[in-house]
Amino acid sequence: MTEKNKAIDRFMLILSTLYSLDAKSFERATESMHGRTRVYFAGDEQTLLAAGKQSKPRHIPGTPYWVITNTNTNRKRSMIDAIMQEMNFPANVIEKVGNTI
Repeated sequence: MTEKNKAIDRFMLILSTLYSLDAKSFERATESMHGRTRVYFAGDEQTLLAAGKQSKPRHIPGTPYWVITNTNTNRKRSMIDAIMQEMNFPANVIEKVGNTI
């Protein structure tokens, strides 16, 4: 994973990998991920654009999901942490993966 130079590329790879490991758990984990006015994951680009024109949605490779990408690296890391916690990964694995972003 360290061959990916940009945080966004590593973020997208991790999301894609988590989905491939357990699609149902990934779906459950991302359903509740939203802010007060913002949706972070959706099944289509339009839903994310409707929540904010500057969201820069990107399709997560190998999944039916889109994610907003205009968040800072710490927010990306906390999103991964939350998803992995919801998917019941051990804390040491979550920390290790989060540190790669």
